[in-house]
Amino acid sequence: MQLAEARSILAEVLAPLPVDRFFDEIMGRSFAEVPGGAQHPRRAIFGDHPAETVLAAHATHADRLGCHAEAPRGPAPGAIPAADPQAFRASIGAFHDVGYTVRVPDVIPLAPGLQRFARALEFMLHQPVECSLFWSAEAARAPVHYDDKDIIVIQLVGRKQWYVSAAPPSLHNSWRDIAEVPPQLGEHRTIDMGPGDLIYVPRGTPHTVQSQSESLHLSIGFLPVTLREAIIAALDHLSDFDRPLRETVLGRIDRPLDMAALSQAVGDGLERLSRHVRTPGFLEGAMQRRSSRVIGQLARLEGAPPVEPLTAASEVRHNPLALCHMLATPQQIDFCQPGGHINIHRGVEPALRFIAATPVFRIGDIPGGLPDDIRIALVARLMTSGFLQSAGHG
Repeated sequence: MQLAEARSILAEVLAPLPVDRFFDEIMGRSFAEVPGGAQHPRRAIFGDHPAETVLAAHATHADRLGCHAEAPRGPAPGAIPAADPQAFRASIGAFHDVGYTVRVPDVIPLAPGLQRFARALEFMLHQPVECSLFWSAEAARAPVHYDDKDIIVIQLVGRKQWYVSAAPPSLHNSWRDIAEVPPQLGEHRTIDMGPGDLIYVPRGTPHTVQSQSESLHLSIGFLPVTLREAIIAALDHLSDFDRPLRETVLGRIDRPLDMAALSQAVGDGLERLSRHVRTPGFLEGAMQRRSSRVIGQLARLEGAPPVEPLTAASEVRHNPLALCHMLATPQQIDFCQPGGHINIHRGVEPALRFIAATPVFRIGDIPGGLPDDIRIALVARLMTSGFLQSAGHG
């Protein structure tokens, strides 16, 4: 995926909200309501028939359901395996019968349109994106709560009314406080959502939801890179070559801590970090390494060795969900893609940069003065890892 393609995918889904306005003015700062209607392209992001898309995943998702309700009429029935879509639908109905909304987790792999949108967000953020589908019966209501991640909500089927706090977002950390008081809605806005409508809710914003009819909506969650994340990236980078940061300071808990010594060590470490982050190139290197780690931890791409023998005339293309980040060391290039890293000699850097920047190409066009057998071996490796496909694939 290239920048222009990622922006195009995001623009289509977020419209009429401009992509730059979303990232530069809204994300992490304020709630946003983006009406669309049933004819908006995002209405079909989960397929033309969202319920059928979910039910077709009975083998992988039926026993993973979660649920919530403000005032359930009985205990939740529990998630159980389903042999077919009809059994999965009956299982969901059992939750609805006692007042629960069903949460179906990890639905990104179920719909190509959602996969592409999630990957475009990951491309822009260098952060993982997750998504759940919520299926509610008429009149179902959620307790007042907030999410640990920013969420983009897309209404797919039916109508829901959202009640969202008007207070500035707290940007709550992704862990719950000990003995935390349940959030209060307080002064709030009311939003009526129908198919094709979208809202964005920053993390830590109290809200609740009530269904006006049977309803399905997507909740797409992500965490933008925060100042805390940048500081952690800088500290991780410094610890690679600052041995004291890797030395043990707490080996056991049955003896009192020497707080004076620990305070001195922590303070010294922070002073060294402060000096380094002001050194030209240090923070850039730290963020590059962070991106490499994050992308490598994304779900692995589906790859396979080439079916037919490759030649210099063979044409290949990027996997539609391909994403990469290259990190150069004096000896190697870390070609990082979802699911792993490929470390290759610096001599092939021009070839790798061409491959990363060119969505479709002939193997013989790869630059860098490499012989054809090396070009072919490099492409075969990237096909096996899932980054490349035959141009005739699919």
